Amino acid sequence: MAHAYRPDIDGLRAIAVVAVLGFHAFPESFPGGFTGVDIFFVISGFLISGIILGELQAGNFTFGQFYARRIRRIFPALALVLTATLVLGWWALSPYEFEQLGGHVAAGAGFISNLLLFHESGYFDTDSALKPLLHLWSLGVEEQYYLVWPLLLFVLRKHMHRIFWLILGVAVGSFVLNILLVHRQPSAAFYLPATRFWELMIGSIAAYRELHAARQMKMPSNLIAAAGLLLLVLAFALVRDGRGFPGWWALLPTVGALLLIQSGPDAWINRNLLGNRAVVYIGLISYPLYLWHWPLLTYARIFYGGLPPAGVRVGALVLGLVLACATYEFVEKRVRRLGRGPTAVRTVGIAGAAVAVLAVFGLLAVGNVVQSRSNSIPYLAEISAAYADWHIRDQGTIPGNAQGAVLFFGDSHMQQFWPRLETLASDKNAPRHTVLFRTRGGCAPIPGIERTGYGCPKFVDDTFALAHRPEVQTVVISASWVGFAYRTDYYKAGNEDGEPLKMLTPQTQWVMDGFESAVSSLEAAGKQVVIVLSSPFGQQFDPREMAQRDGWGFRVHLPGPVSRQEVDSESAFIDDRLREIAQRTHASVLDPRDTICSPTECPTLDARGKPLLKDNSHLRSSFVQFHFDAFDRFVRVPPVTAAPSARNP
Repeated sequence: MAHAYRPDIDGLRAIAVVAVLGFHAFPESFPGGFTGVDIFFVISGFLISGIILGELQAGNFTFGQFYARRIRRIFPALALVLTATLVLGWWALSPYEFEQLGGHVAAGAGFISNLLLFHESGYFDTDSALKPLLHLWSLGVEEQYYLVWPLLLFVLRKHMHRIFWLILGVAVGSFVLNILLVHRQPSAAFYLPATRFWELMIGSIAAYRELHAARQMKMPSNLIAAAGLLLLVLAFALVRDGRGFPGWWALLPTVGALLLIQSGPDAWINRNLLGNRAVVYIGLISYPLYLWHWPLLTYARIFYGGLPPAGVRVGALVLGLVLACATYEFVEKRVRRLGRGPTAVRTVGIAGAAVAVLAVFGLLAVGNVVQSRSNSIPYLAEISAAYADWHIRDQGTIPGNAQGAVLFFGDSHMQQFWPRLETLASDKNAPRHTVLFRTRGGCAPIPGIERTGYGCPKFVDDTFALAHRPEVQTVVISASWVGFAYRTDYYKAGNEDGEPLKMLTPQTQWVMDGFESAVSSLEAAGKQVVIVLSSPFGQQFDPREMAQRDGWGFRVHLPGPVSRQEVDSESAFIDDRLREIAQRTHASVLDPRDTICSPTECPTLDARGKPLLKDNSHLRSSFVQFHFDAFDRFVRVPPVTAAPSARNP
């Protein structure tokens, strides 16, 4: 039989949602609160598996009834929040941001937000705090579980004794995959269902045990509940963002939730704390509260241009609570009262259609069919277009028709030059060298340093090995050199678990020594090495700074050129050191500012009056493609001029 209602489960939901809200509003005060999502996963696994297993055992499970319940539970509140978020975005977001929101609305309506966010994650991803629907990633994981798990259990309906081993096998496989990926590919471990299903399986284990309670040995419920609550407290206190999560750390909230569920409704903590009427009510509204709170906090952050005052964040949570109560009382409860009759079928159909319409509407926003109100402000659309003007490849090979190859090596500050190399390749008749393009965003081309999840040491070592191959004649190296000083948490020594490097200090001189040794080795092997200095950078070049938020609108400010002396001085601390390395190793130096700037000033806008950069340090692809020709001489083979013949007087 299916679960009897347990108010303590709703109480556990309340703890989970309050923890998440605390972390999102006050991350410094509640650093481990995001593990509340993991508690939700365990609860979902427990309830859904309990329902399916009970109905399979009774012989009355149908996919139609199961998914109709899920639609009644999930779709109405979700459609309401997606609509409100999209409407607010019309006023609050720039065209580019609104297009991105449209994609997130479509993904949220299609329950694939986690997959979209995984696809977006990377070096140039938008700050997560500025994505109004970021929180729907967890809903995506749960819905993907709802699609797969009922089918697997249904297949084994005539072999119920094997279901426990199915649960255990999925849990172990998913957990092992999570451990394998959490440091190597942290975004995959965080967002993908395959690395999260083990948390839902923990809840499924609790459901299976409850279904076979008569066969289980009696356990001291109060002690188990106390242990479970202690694990939750430890999770909230000890887990930190960036510590390799989920990984092993996720065992704290998930096992804690499992123990509280297993201790049963009569344990003192469950009966008196989790079963308290006020706590239970928070649990009952936890789903709409979770949906509402994050868009409100995000729009507050967007409005204030950063973290809003504490009072504003509290106000956003209070407003979210009011909206959640209203959604629960006037939407969710009414839909649930409809039962299973024709009216219920119509309501389910309407809710499903509303979500489908939102998915299509979101996709239209992505395709620019829906215009943001902000487009009415002159020049704002062009500024927004600059954000997206980035068309590059991490790696590539462009065959040449002349002897020898040129290797372009670096991080995103080398990636920015790819469009020009493609343009050179379009001239099929001109003689040119083969181009080897090897880059990785966020990985400086320096031996011995790492960024979590980026695999920098292997990439750097492999590329330097490629540079030593006999067919490579020229090696051009570019990087975000200024990141060594301005991003003190950027790199780690040697491996992912090393201490953050305080770059360009006497203690880390070995970093530049290692780079110098690598360059010297290439020069000794007969290679031509070219070290590319810093490109123009700074807030005055950032197109986002050219469109200042003014309430719910925008005002545009187009800056004039910046003094060349000022631009050069910003990066002199590292560029001077690179020049010294080049002089000692006999490498060449290329200064991009000699191509982009005049001797006296550096433009912030191109000749057409459009932003020169896509952000505060990377050149727009369209500008590089047509105007940055500093690398041409390394790729193109100059024509051979015949020597004049000698003549007799």
